[in-house]
Amino acid sequence: MNNYISFFKEIQARSKFEIEYEKRHSKKLAAKFNTMKFLHWNENKVSEILAFFLNPNEDHGQGDIYLRLFKEELGLYFPYDAPEKVQVILEDSTFENRRVDIVLKNKDQSSVLGIENKIYPWTKDQENQVEDYLKYLQYISNHHYQLLYLTPKSKELTEYSGGKEIEKLIETGKLYLINYEEHIIPLLKEFIKNTENERVRCFLIDFESQLIENYMGKENLDLGSLNHFITETEENIETAFRVSNTLNSIKQEMRNLVDQQMLQLTDELTEELKMRILYNEQFHHFEIPVFKNLFIKFNYEEGGVIYGLVKTPHYMDSHYDKVYLNDLRNYLGIKFRTSHWWPLFFLQYHNIEHDAAFWIDVRNGKFKKFMKDFIIAVIEAPENLKPNL
Repeated sequence: MNNYISFFKEIQARSKFEIEYEKRHSKKLAAKFNTMKFLHWNENKVSEILAFFLNPNEDHGQGDIYLRLFKEELGLYFPYDAPEKVQVILEDSTFENRRVDIVLKNKDQSSVLGIENKIYPWTKDQENQVEDYLKYLQYISNHHYQLLYLTPKSKELTEYSGGKEIEKLIETGKLYLINYEEHIIPLLKEFIKNTENERVRCFLIDFESQLIENYMGKENLDLGSLNHFITETEENIETAFRVSNTLNSIKQEMRNLVDQQMLQLTDELTEELKMRILYNEQFHHFEIPVFKNLFIKFNYEEGGVIYGLVKTPHYMDSHYDKVYLNDLRNYLGIKFRTSHWWPLFFLQYHNIEHDAAFWIDVRNGKFKKFMKDFIIAVIEAPENLKPNL
């Protein structure tokens, strides 16, 4: 136990030093600046960026260098006699009206590559999704086809999506499982090395940095003294891995704690507001007696935690189109977004897989208080702002 205490104290000391150094030299380092922060980061956008660089005919002006590196680094078969004959398609429609995220074809379609892109480990596949993609690629190919299933390292592909022949498809190479941590991030390093234009190189560096932050943690952006300390001794390396291997179980315990806190919160609100408020642990929403059409809800989405107002299933059936609550939005003073399910929602915590902010706020009770304040603010808003609730 003493070894663990010493280890963590040293880590904390070195972390504080690096944070202080970054603050003092922020004008020159601008370590937190990243052009990716200006984009709406989702699977479609990441697929769009990947397709742009894999297309030899796009405006990056670097020809087929990225496609060649993509083939070489991943060991892919995709012959073409001229870059201008390569076609890269986004959201290619299949027979079942599904869409393959990226499809690459050579001129005579003798070889076809498909890429199914999942940027979050918890995003669920549809039934037979990958199996249907493979059938589609086989149909449009004259000779060779292959589907690359691109995900975070922790996401698994099951028979529910890939079908009963999934193992055989992987063995024959028709289905190739790749991930961001072991394949795409190292590939981007090669892209950066081989880019001749400085503006394009800077964009790729930002893209790489964003992926590293998302999948490997922000601390990996700058190795600094922490990495040197951890690799100084075998004991430090072993301790670091033991700590790392406990994170998933810690996060699950913390999620359970969130549900416990929300159940406690319903008791507090019921007492304070004199109305029976219920919390649904499965869907993370609060049922408010005076609201018939909407729940107050938080959820683990977009790589983080969102919160806001969500339609009840019955209201969704009768009001599929977006429902705008602009007056309530303005009253609450939050830059809420709107979707078909969520009349109001906001991404409160980013990248909770690698950023500790949410988990810390769970432990110290700030997230519970945050949800309590939001619930009270909505309930106590003027009645004329809540006609649709």
